[in-house]
Amino acid sequence: MGKSNFNESGNSIFEKISSFFAPSEDSKSKSKFVFQLFNLSVSNISDYEIFANYNVGASKIYICKDKKGKMHYLIDEPQIDNVGKALYTKIMRFLYISLPSEIENDQSTRIYLKKKVIEIGKKMKLEKHVIPIIDTLLYYVMRDAFGYGIIDVLMKDENLEDILEESFDKPIGVIHKKFGEYNILDTNITFDSVESTNSFVQKLVQKTGKSMTAAVPYIDSMTKEGHRIAATFGKEVSLPGPNFTIRKFTKKPLTITKLLQMGTISPLMAAYVWTLLDSKAFVLLIGSTAAGKTTTIGALTSLINPQMKITTIEDTPELRMGHVHWQRLITRKGSSIFSDKYEVSMNELVRLSLRSRPDYIVVGEVRGEEISSLIQAVATGHGGLTSFHASDASATLVRMQSPPMNVHLSGQMLISSILQQNRLVSPDGKIVRKVTQITEIVPKDNKIELKPVMGWNAAAMQFFPEDVEELVEKSERLKEISMINGWTKNELVNQLITRVCFLNRMVQNNITEFDKVKQEIEKFYNDPLERYISVLSTKSLGEFSNEKVSEKQLSSLDL
Repeated sequence: MGKSNFNESGNSIFEKISSFFAPSEDSKSKSKFVFQLFNLSVSNISDYEIFANYNVGASKIYICKDKKGKMHYLIDEPQIDNVGKALYTKIMRFLYISLPSEIENDQSTRIYLKKKVIEIGKKMKLEKHVIPIIDTLLYYVMRDAFGYGIIDVLMKDENLEDILEESFDKPIGVIHKKFGEYNILDTNITFDSVESTNSFVQKLVQKTGKSMTAAVPYIDSMTKEGHRIAATFGKEVSLPGPNFTIRKFTKKPLTITKLLQMGTISPLMAAYVWTLLDSKAFVLLIGSTAAGKTTTIGALTSLINPQMKITTIEDTPELRMGHVHWQRLITRKGSSIFSDKYEVSMNELVRLSLRSRPDYIVVGEVRGEEISSLIQAVATGHGGLTSFHASDASATLVRMQSPPMNVHLSGQMLISSILQQNRLVSPDGKIVRKVTQITEIVPKDNKIELKPVMGWNAAAMQFFPEDVEELVEKSERLKEISMINGWTKNELVNQLITRVCFLNRMVQNNITEFDKVKQEIEKFYNDPLERYISVLSTKSLGEFSNEKVSEKQLSSLDL
């Protein structure tokens, strides 16, 4: 993997270093492990058509296309010669023997290691060779001792969504956020053999605090940074050998205003869902893999009243909330495939959450019988928000009726609205994510009517409807909310307009950071003046959306 020439012949300095750390009689003070440095380089970049290049730490990234038209993600790490590689081996051996187990990967560790590297150089009487390459040595020591080794750059690149390794003799692939239209980009990282891949995967899994064996040859876990790792061991359940997939965790979650800027959802759609959430509705977000469902759920939860209590239930903790009263529950899987008595399922956690009086229960994704427990929670007055794998609203209801979910008609009637999100290709070839349809579940004569109320017109390249009053006329759920709250039709329209304007003002002022959006939503609920300032700002009306807000509608607002 990431091979580079390691020629030892004709190098007296190399021989001097090699003899210094050759095995001695005092085997107790020497590590039996052999540490060999593999670094990544791009020597023939002129053979590629470069689309973009940028730095990740000390490494250079090239997004480029080869002569056959294949897109690549190439990494060029700091160059290091044979002397540096030999010094690296000695340093890594020292760390393996002497490094405190509690040491962290931070600036103080770097300072500590820098002193130790210089000490080792002096001990070998090679400080004149160590000093000039001290930063390069530290890069590789930090990468391999505390980072993710040969894939450390991939893990640090915030532009990447997924890292994919299917076979030891094929290059690792990545999904790039800015070049998603090209799907998987091949990197210049390839493993040598099943053995080297197995060794790497074992170290990778250790980052999650777990381990794999022939008895338990697979794992689905998460690193302390929140990255989700699915991996296999040896040839037990995968051929030709071990493999792994990493779904990377975004440190800065996308907020509702960021989704508005990206065109994932329209301000009127967001205002509609916001109104439903205020009424403790049960909203279901559906779509295929990589449609961005979890991201959208995280953004929508920020619209829930800050004074409400939210309980989130996930397999992998990805959601981030700004609410003070946020209870976070995660499932637990058994340590052995032969016993599940220590597992804690999502269904158990949903039932447990009911004992803690949440206003809203948010489930990352429902796949089984937990949907029944969630629907029972909604039936008793709790709000619900979750995601679901399905192609459309009809397929959602069909799948719900089937085992293991077994949600009957009465339970399906409790769903207020289904948001369908899709991964689309825009006219310019870019991958975009859109809420393409919002469908209401309307009970009628002991049956369910699926009523589309909002959507995305791909031909016209715009969301519909554009008019607030048209939405109010279409939506049965909004009429129910209006009746429960004692609102007139005009008051319901005013509620939606106020929310549209408030969201538009945040977008206009480029308020997209998580903490700042949280503060603004708190103002919406706690400071009525702030709520209506956005309405008075006529510049916010329509400049960042297609919604039609008439002067008559604006003047009708009770300010």
